[in-house]
Amino acid sequence: MNKVINFHDIRSVNWFKQTLNILKNKFNLVDIKEIEKFYYNGKNLKNSCHLTIDDGDKTFYDIIYPVLKKMNIPATLFVSPKICSELSNFWFQEIRVIDPDKMKKIISEDYKIDLNILQPYSIFEIFKNLKISQIWALIGRYKSLHNLLPIENQNMSIEQLKEIDRYGLVTIGAHTMNHPILANESDETSEQEIVDSIRGLENILAHEVNYFAYPNGTPNLDFSLREIEILKNTNCSLAFSVEKKDFKLTDNPFSIPRYGLTTGSKYFIKAKILLGKNWDLIKNIGSKDEVSLRLELKKKINFN
Repeated sequence: MNKVINFHDIRSVNWFKQTLNILKNKFNLVDIKEIEKFYYNGKNLKNSCHLTIDDGDKTFYDIIYPVLKKMNIPATLFVSPKICSELSNFWFQEIRVIDPDKMKKIISEDYKIDLNILQPYSIFEIFKNLKISQIWALIGRYKSLHNLLPIENQNMSIEQLKEIDRYGLVTIGAHTMNHPILANESDETSEQEIVDSIRGLENILAHEVNYFAYPNGTPNLDFSLREIEILKNTNCSLAFSVEKKDFKLTDNPFSIPRYGLTTGSKYFIKAKILLGKNWDLIKNIGSKDEVSLRLELKKKINFN
């Protein structure tokens, strides 16, 4: 039973310590190089776990990283060189402060869509069916109409990224430039997002970047074989999805599955780890998950 566990922003030091202790007691926590050897060099891994963190939120530097250092646990951090360089925010960080009903009204007006069609869906579900240029255009229109003040930068700086890279415990990987849903983009934009993020990080860190995580990361919805082929022409050897299952030799090394953890009691965490890919089946009994809702919306509306 080998797993990759993924985190995003973490708000509680105690929760993160507790979670790492649970994982440490159950698994051998390994570096990403061990995962690479597993797929390419026949390395035998048993009951192993690798930790990844997506986006590079400030909480990585303030909360996650100090705990990893203290416990000497390796991990991989996937970031955007553009976001770190500009000290700007991802689109999903910007929309946390908006009024969903007001945004749906804007979408309804701009795309001439019946507002009633949009009502059952969250803004996140709607936006994940759009191109990145469409998302930022809507955010800009909302800010202009409602005089929304700029929100504080939510992410790490280049200096912090370099410091982490020099220490060596955490490996830095690429996560596109703007966090688009790659499958929604043109061939040109998808390639640019992937390649520029890898090359941008290589320029910043002055060494090769060999690992990548797909934004959002559901296979055949957020990325496809097109993105895998693009990655094969870079220095990357491993790429990570969010398909919820244990990793095995039969996986495509450019679509390695990961489980996500964000919150919950120690009993919740233990149950989620134990149930693995069955967790979502149980959690979503009687309701639709995000993937189902996005696909449902896609059938109703063509945003192009």
